[in-house]
Amino acid sequence: MQNLCVFKSSKILHTNIHSLSSLREKGSFLSRIRYVLNHYWIGSKLLYDNYKTAREIRKKDVNSLTRLDYLTLEQYRYDIRIGAPFVLLFAMPIIGYSAPLLALIAPKYLPSTLIMPKQKVEFLKDDANVSSSIIDSLIKLSKRQYDSEKIHDFISIIQFINKISSANDRFESIMSSIEETSSLFNRNLNLSSIERQHLLLVHQSILHSSFISKYLLNNYSIIKQIENWQNRIFNDDQILIKNINKLSRYELVLSLYSRGIYLHLNEMANVLKYEQINHFNRIEKKKTEIIELSENILNDWKQILYQWIKIHKSISKRNQISTSFLVHIGPLLTKK
Repeated sequence: MQNLCVFKSSKILHTNIHSLSSLREKGSFLSRIRYVLNHYWIGSKLLYDNYKTAREIRKKDVNSLTRLDYLTLEQYRYDIRIGAPFVLLFAMPIIGYSAPLLALIAPKYLPSTLIMPKQKVEFLKDDANVSSSIIDSLIKLSKRQYDSEKIHDFISIIQFINKISSANDRFESIMSSIEETSSLFNRNLNLSSIERQHLLLVHQSILHSSFISKYLLNNYSIIKQIENWQNRIFNDDQILIKNINKLSRYELVLSLYSRGIYLHLNEMANVLKYEQINHFNRIEKKKTEIIELSENILNDWKQILYQWIKIHKSISKRNQISTSFLVHIGPLLTKK
């Protein structure tokens, strides 16, 4: 079942990358019209949704606005400048029908510029390059000496990565070893024992990889995926770029988990314990004292557990492949 699901997903990926990249070059004039109308409608819908969101934000007290609220308002003002003229054209008799033709002449001014197929293909290709840093990092990590208890199941994953990296055909190698290797990724990648520099490398790629995995699992539902993509850009990219060096090791693992990386319950406990020890050290208490989890840490744990249940319930309805498995083989399935 897993073999079939991955094969179907990867086939969709390569087929759509090819079709999306060649649509504007080989498509007929009518297909180009349909293409523009489709993105015109999607852009208009996104613009209207952003309008409703901005309207709700403006009702809030100015002092209570978050960074995300300000980013949303800024994005909406940009959308209005770019998208409003085209939306208004549709409301005008006769002239409104010329809007798609104008968009053919000047496609960069489409309201849905961010989601045009060409840019999606570039996005997927970029992911393959960015995500490969994880593979390189793990290979380097495997050459060091570590306590065997701290790298449970890690060596097996390294061996799998080395096997795939040295294969003549990465895709065929993955397909022939799904049954053997999927369980490695399904169990856990021991994030809580990985050094901070490697966690940062995972962060560099997780935005792209999580997008690819959800993109595959939802069969290219373009509107839903763009909404998810926008949310991830706002919540992850903007905030993390500015604050990545300020995040503690615990926060790095927590934010990775919130993106769908599988983290075993025992590992969550270790991360929480690690953070709690740091907390006691900061207030100059001895390590020999009994460690009791604070209320804030417990609440974080409950939140993580809730997310874990929610993520896996959602995925199990569609297929049996875990998010972490798709995330980590994403760059290997996407050929350069």
